[in-house]
Amino acid sequence: MHKEPLLQLKDVEKSFSTKTENLQILKNINFTVNPGQMNVIMGPSGSGKSTLLNLLGLLDRPTKGEIYLNSQLTNKLKEKEKSKLRAKTVGFVFQDFNLFPNLNALENVTLPLLIHKEISKESREKKARELLELVGLSHRTTHMPSSLSGGEKQRVSIARSLAANPKLLLADEPTGNVDEENEIKIIELFKKLTNSGVGLVIVTHNPVFKDYTDHYYVMKKGVLEEVILNYEIK
Repeated sequence: MHKEPLLQLKDVEKSFSTKTENLQILKNINFTVNPGQMNVIMGPSGSGKSTLLNLLGLLDRPTKGEIYLNSQLTNKLKEKEKSKLRAKTVGFVFQDFNLFPNLNALENVTLPLLIHKEISKESREKKARELLELVGLSHRTTHMPSSLSGGEKQRVSIARSLAANPKLLLADEPTGNVDEENEIKIIELFKKLTNSGVGLVIVTHNPVFKDYTDHYYVMKKGVLEEVILNYEIK
């Protein structure tokens, strides 16, 4: 059965104007994310990866081209409409974790559910405990971020990103601040998520993801190109 793409960029460009020049950051980007697939984007600093990630997450608007999320054209949506669509569909994983230092692991994971007034406190906590168990941290629910390792913080961050059952997960350097052991745990977790149908986009400098991804892209000077890998993914 054919599945509709989760996300599509069609001929997308992004430019910024200064007093003296027009800077074209992204050039004619065509990109599709399908359910249950991992997409890895690599490229040097300054190549446009962060700008692209902001567009994928509906945090910015393209200068040209069209962006579809769940088959819905998003270009002309009002900010409130984009925010609602983003909250319902997209989860974010950050390199620096972005955990609240005064909240424990369980409380951090429940945060995205607070906007859903129809969900009781008991249901929120039950969901958060299930997600912490999924990422292997059921024994760390009451620990504050300051007492967690870098790898544990990132796994809490991933659990939080899944709280609202997103169809699309965007990860910015998800293994940038973790050791090799936790790196493998995070990769295995990402594979488990894609196997469950989540569409995943990872922006990274870490070449290890090439061995696991369904689609591998390189970004250089604002141009995104898919590279066909001639070996079987793990």
